[in-house]
Amino acid sequence: MLTELREKSQSFGIYILFGILIFVFIFFFGPQSEGCQPGGTTVNLTDWAAEVGGEEITQREVEISVRRQALYDPDFDSDAAALNSLRRASVQQIAEQAVVEQRARQMGITVSDEALSQYILSEDNPDFPLFSDRAGNFDRERYRAQLTQALGATADSYRRAKRRELIAQRYLEFLASQVKVSEAEARAAFDRSRRTWNLEYLVIDPAEHAAGVVEPTPAAGAKYAADNAEAVQAYYDENKAEYDRDKEIKIRRVLIRKPKEGGAEAEAAAKAKADELRAAAMADGADFEAIASASSEGYYKSFGGDMGWQSKANTAEQDYTVYAALEKGQVSEVQTSPIGFWFVKAEDVKPAVKKSLDEVRDEIGLLLARREARTAAARAVAEQVLARVKGGAALADAAPKPAAVEAPTPEAPEGGEAPEDDEAPEDGEAPGGDESPADGVDPDAGDPGMENDSAVEDPADAAPVVQTTGPFSADRPQWSRIPGIGESEALAGLLDGLTAEKPLVEQPIEVDGKLFVVRLAERVEPDDETFAKEKDTFLRRLRDQRAARMLGNWQAVLFGPVRQREVFRRFSGGALQTLLAKAEVEYNPDAYPPAPAAPAQPAAPGQPVPVPVPTPAPSN
Repeated sequence: MLTELREKSQSFGIYILFGILIFVFIFFFGPQSEGCQPGGTTVNLTDWAAEVGGEEITQREVEISVRRQALYDPDFDSDAAALNSLRRASVQQIAEQAVVEQRARQMGITVSDEALSQYILSEDNPDFPLFSDRAGNFDRERYRAQLTQALGATADSYRRAKRRELIAQRYLEFLASQVKVSEAEARAAFDRSRRTWNLEYLVIDPAEHAAGVVEPTPAAGAKYAADNAEAVQAYYDENKAEYDRDKEIKIRRVLIRKPKEGGAEAEAAAKAKADELRAAAMADGADFEAIASASSEGYYKSFGGDMGWQSKANTAEQDYTVYAALEKGQVSEVQTSPIGFWFVKAEDVKPAVKKSLDEVRDEIGLLLARREARTAAARAVAEQVLARVKGGAALADAAPKPAAVEAPTPEAPEGGEAPEDDEAPEDGEAPGGDESPADGVDPDAGDPGMENDSAVEDPADAAPVVQTTGPFSADRPQWSRIPGIGESEALAGLLDGLTAEKPLVEQPIEVDGKLFVVRLAERVEPDDETFAKEKDTFLRRLRDQRAARMLGNWQAVLFGPVRQREVFRRFSGGALQTLLAKAEVEYNPDAYPPAPAAPAQPAAPGQPVPVPVPTPAPSN
């Protein structure tokens, strides 16, 4: 009897203990809890977060968003500063949703309880994965558990947030539905996409026609500079680095990192290793690259220590001082830094240059005068090619044929004339005349393993080759850029006029200092039958494009990841931007104080000073 009573009393005590634990869990972790939010920052979930048009948003609604971000963002940082920043961004996003919701209600857009429930239970709800089982079906018990445990929400607060979300989405859909596109506009877009050109062209490079050009004299260069001051100034500005630069050094480095453990003894061993490697690098015939590949530590080890060209612009000041003290081939002393011990070798050096425009004005004038003379010679060649094509020649046949280079005449031996063909050869030489060469020897080949400088170049090998752009349409990303040729507004403007009857571009086109003779190879026109099949696709595409111009990325701004919304906002504009700018929104300053202004930090030694990025124009 006593045993039975004892067992029952123990069971009753266990029930009481479990009851207490359940109560504590619900109190501290349930939806009414206010101190166990991500990051441990206490918030009053029943207090207001923001007021939009006279309607309050509670802090609980903000916490739902914060917890959702914590669940879905793999880079979520739960420290206090990051969490407060996330809360500020979340309350701003929810306030903007509320502005759009209120505007939608004014337009008569509402959501019934039944439609709201269907939305929550459907895959259209971004939170649906939280509520579904392994088979992808909605699980009501999981839904209730996740609301409380994962989102910290009550059913009412969650439905309120989802109702706002759905109404705002329907308003965006309504705005997009107001975009109208005519069939004529769709046909014009179809024609731009399906009309294609394929051009054939010859490139006339001025550098290849320099031989016959009379080179301008220094006096002519000085006169050119005087007569073309703006062109000289522009060239100097575009090529400033050639005339005004600090010393640049091509560096290879060996680095031995400071050990994280082991104290002074381990650090001394690392320094000794660096000294030993430097001694090896200083030895006659040492291969610095091999030493770095085998023994260096850190990122540049994979490149044999090659750090590329170092200058004041891309190097810490203290490091640049070490580099700049070296001449080509020299190795520095072992240096100590926070990361370890290192020394470098100057593989190559570009000496500092400090030349003002006045010092190089005539030099630039001579360079530009020479360029102009060569371009004029190339243009004359291009005009000749055009004349041949207009006369009926194919583009390949009209290509200029470079003059053959004659092989140099053998010099006569000292004290006499050059030997006649019928003279006897010296011992060991092949007989002259028409005798056949030895088997397997190409009579036109030069000496194997040696350059045959006296070989006569076949003019056909050096003649310009006819190239083609391949088919391209007017719907290309950059209207003025022609495939294979480059950027030319002049040529792009002539495309519509090129037909099978008039295929030739009537003048040479200059692009990046080269002349192009261009002819239409093929033009494909869009047809009515294909348009009939693709009309709906083009109508929908144009509507989407116009809706995007009107609404921008507001779907992402209002409902996307909170941490990226400012990036999305930069590319958004149109009607919603105006709507939000006029909205009356008040935030609770006690719950969501503004972020403290970061003190201005000087750039790290050798690091470029950050430049503010201008806000891009709305995307098209």
